[in-house]
Amino acid sequence: IQLGHKEVKFLIDTGAMYSVLNYLQGQIGDKKRTIVGATGKEEKWPFLQPLDLCFGNKVLTHEFLYVPECPIPLLGRDLLAKLDAVITFENGELIMKIPKSKTGQILMIKKKPVPSIPREAEDAVISSVWETDIPGKAKLAQPAHVELKEGARAILVKQYPIKPETWQGIVKIIKFNTPIFPVKKPSGEYRLVQDLRAINKITKDIYPVVTNPYTLLTSIKEIYKWFTVIDLKDAFFCIPLDKESRKLFAFEWENPGNGRKTQLTWERLPQGYKKSLTLFRNQLAKELEIWTENGQVPRDQYLLLQYVDYILITTEEKAICIEVTIENSLGMGGYKLEKAGSLL
Repeated sequence: IQLGHKEVKFLIDTGAMYSVLNYLQGQIGDKKRTIVGATGKEEKWPFLQPLDLCFGNKVLTHEFLYVPECPIPLLGRDLLAKLDAVITFENGELIMKIPKSKTGQILMIKKKPVPSIPREAEDAVISSVWETDIPGKAKLAQPAHVELKEGARAILVKQYPIKPETWQGIVKIIKFNTPIFPVKKPSGEYRLVQDLRAINKITKDIYPVVTNPYTLLTSIKEIYKWFTVIDLKDAFFCIPLDKESRKLFAFEWENPGNGRKTQLTWERLPQGYKKSLTLFRNQLAKELEIWTENGQVPRDQYLLLQYVDYILITTEEKAICIEVTIENSLGMGGYKLEKAGSLL
């Protein structure tokens, strides 16, 4: 995109509400927006005063959010909407199309095959680490306790009506204590969630400390060329709930065979509970700190980053990247890893 006399490369980010510049161009405006920074604290960033930009043969005026901590300028939904952008997948390529009335430019990104895990790295990992049908359970985690707000009363929300064929479709998943709100996936199978909005209203809040991924990635130095990505399987299910808190997450189950109804509840942190993400993140962060303190590889030879249930380890050399084998420690700690989502 041409901004004044400068051509600026942007990362297309459909998850970003606002388009972002990470350097100062023009004047700072009066409007501000609040976002969460690397420390998990809310930070206010200003909009720049409207800038003229040239995109192909189209000239527009746009207000960019000024975030100097962002590692790269972002093309967010606000400017994508102005351009009437259409993003499609065609023949293994990701294509962004702009109508001719807006611009003559089309951006294309070739789809790259996901590299497999090197044999020497996979051989160093114990087989029990990889995912199974049964979620892991963190051995060091204390059972999570859920506190109600002052004056809160018991919540009783009637089960939504569900078609008999839908009950039949989820019966095989229920034995693993999954939620009771079924959502049909494109494959025809069901993904289950639980509607916990009523419970979230009556339980006490804690500040959700989740690192901004854009800010997090700025800590990666250019010398780091090798990366290990670890994806934890069913992460929230690894954290147990104490017995007193389990009653808060009860749900109704109807046997699709005989129509008999009963009540089930959770023994682990459920999806949809407002504190699940923060409680899991804090527990994993504690265990990663223990691992780095007791690890065989000096801390200055690698960088370890955590974003919710993803772990990134980066090094200068491939041999060190393989040597920093945190997978076994995670497995012995009770966690399970997604093989398809992990790579080196």
